[in-house]
Amino acid sequence: MPRWLICERKAEALIEHPEPAVESPSVAPQARVFQAPPQRTTGETSALAGGDKLTRLLQRRDGVVFDVDQAERAAQLDNPWRQRMALIDEAIATIAVDRAALEALPVRPGLPLPAQPIVDIEVVAETPAAVRFRIGSEHFAFAEEIDWAERGTQLAQPELFRVSGDVAQLVPASFPSDRVEELRDHLSASLFVLAVDFRDRAIKGVPLWTGLTLSDLAPPCQACGGWRDVHGTCAECQRRQWRRDHLADEETRLRSEREREDSDRARLAERLPVARRRLAEVDAEIAATQT
Repeated sequence: MPRWLICERKAEALIEHPEPAVESPSVAPQARVFQAPPQRTTGETSALAGGDKLTRLLQRRDGVVFDVDQAERAAQLDNPWRQRMALIDEAIATIAVDRAALEALPVRPGLPLPAQPIVDIEVVAETPAAVRFRIGSEHFAFAEEIDWAERGTQLAQPELFRVSGDVAQLVPASFPSDRVEELRDHLSASLFVLAVDFRDRAIKGVPLWTGLTLSDLAPPCQACGGWRDVHGTCAECQRRQWRRDHLADEETRLRSEREREDSDRARLAERLPVARRRLAEVDAEIAATQT
């Protein structure tokens, strides 16, 4: 425990439980006799001064010995810095393997959806907004879920959530079974993007899109073989780009760390002659003081 904290707690204890007052004795106090400390001789004073200097020199030598030891280790071929650098090199090599695997992902042929028209579009722009439309026999409805503050103030722009509509009904029966789940996830996100676009256009007074079809919600992406939304954004391409950026940032960080380790090792190795000279000087002073 720090000394300042011990003192503080002792002070608090004295405040809570003060020491009882001591009554003054009736007998008159006797005069105290002060005795001067014995005077040291010149030889004794010199010996004490020499001992203090020797203690300081020995402490200083411990620090210099540590510097010499670190410098000698850094100058060796096998040292902790090179070992850490080797581990960093392994991590960088792993990143290269991950990057190559990412770029080697197959581009599956695009699978378009039928041009089924999106009709019966209704948008309520007032809060809470609502969006409705129909694709084939499936009716989709989106509504806002408002988050109110205690005094009736709207905290933020509410998010739309799907109230009705089954995305699975939009997948053709002839669609490959191994890609059905992937298409469902994309259509769920693309329908949400479309509903938000309808709402925002209605709030701004911009005309709504017309002539949209189901195929506009999932045009095939030629880059990865996935699908794009109505704005041309491909979620799979975004995920792959995010992965590329993440790997690049991690490699940059590792290379900076490796450079720092190598710089520290070189700096310590260069200080070896200076550290040895300082150790010799301290040993000479210690020998002179002991003599």
